Amino acid sequence: MAAQRIPAIRAAVQIMRDEGVEIAFGCPGAALRPLYAAMEEAGGIEHLPVRHEEAAAHMADGWARTSGKVGVAAVAAGPGAARLVTGLYAAQQDAVPLVCLTGREGAGPGSGGRLRHAGFRPPDLLRLAGAVTKRAERIEDPARIPGAFREAFRIARDGRPGPVLIDVPADLAAAEIVYDAERTAESGFRPPQAGTRRAAAERAAPAGDTRPAPAAVAEIAGLFGPDAYVVSGAVGAYARSGPPGWEVPAAIGVRKALDSRGERDAEVVVVVDGHGWPFMAEELAAAARHEVPFVLITLTPPGQDTDFTDPVKLVEAYGCAGRHLAGPADPAELRSVTEWARKEAVSTRRPVLIAVRPA
Repeated sequence: MAAQRIPAIRAAVQIMRDEGVEIAFGCPGAALRPLYAAMEEAGGIEHLPVRHEEAAAHMADGWARTSGKVGVAAVAAGPGAARLVTGLYAAQQDAVPLVCLTGREGAGPGSGGRLRHAGFRPPDLLRLAGAVTKRAERIEDPARIPGAFREAFRIARDGRPGPVLIDVPADLAAAEIVYDAERTAESGFRPPQAGTRRAAAERAAPAGDTRPAPAAVAEIAGLFGPDAYVVSGAVGAYARSGPPGWEVPAAIGVRKALDSRGERDAEVVVVVDGHGWPFMAEELAAAARHEVPFVLITLTPPGQDTDFTDPVKLVEAYGCAGRHLAGPADPAELRSVTEWARKEAVSTRRPVLIAVRPA
């Protein structure tokens, strides 16, 4: 293919497609409009809008674990972008390959991108993310964008996998460059190896936390069969522990990866501490809107006070169904409620909650 003169971000999207990216998780923002426009024009890459910047990284994390490819997150480089660092740290700890794009308002002459007021300064993401990524780079020349993206995917995969961050001003993303796909294709997409889907299975949760005990998770997983994807911080679960609330967005990423490879019948179940899951419960709205079903089981350990918030009413506010189950639950009752939740998730294509509380 001969060299073309195209917007720099369109070259980046072409590279994303070459690398096997099928979905990008991100927070909409004006600085990301060039990216979304290029994705829509190119086709082949879905965009799932999230409510919280940290959740974008956790969704990309879950997708990467399940697909065996590099996950992609995109957020605007405003005040909330600092939340992305928590998700980057979790991916670094678990060696999950991610490429995170932060879109920044352009401020160059004639760019049309003006800072909102003189005192506004977005967080220095390069400095914040430097310690929790394999590379953090700010683009200063649009001609650098294709090479930066190719290198980002290679660095995220090679050696011990991990996250890479690219900070792209909107005016540079939209600038036209001369792009030769053949000259920037050296890294190339490498298909996932056999066994990738369980690569992160045996990871222990930190000692002394309130996450569900392995025995409880194993008992619940047994109700779903050996092929279920269990997202929990407990030993033997599909994904490792992360910050409070990470399980819900991670499950969304896992579910989307399964759907993209035709495994719509595979089940995803989240087993999470009853106190931690509300931290990013707002992502249930994204799951409901984009038809991302899974079963969410919250466990409040005996001796701990229950939260004032009613978890069933909370999920109902996000358009999902839920039921309470007093613990310790009778095995037959647990099976009955679990079967209801499994059928409800399939019929509604939305998350379904089972809230297990102390008697």
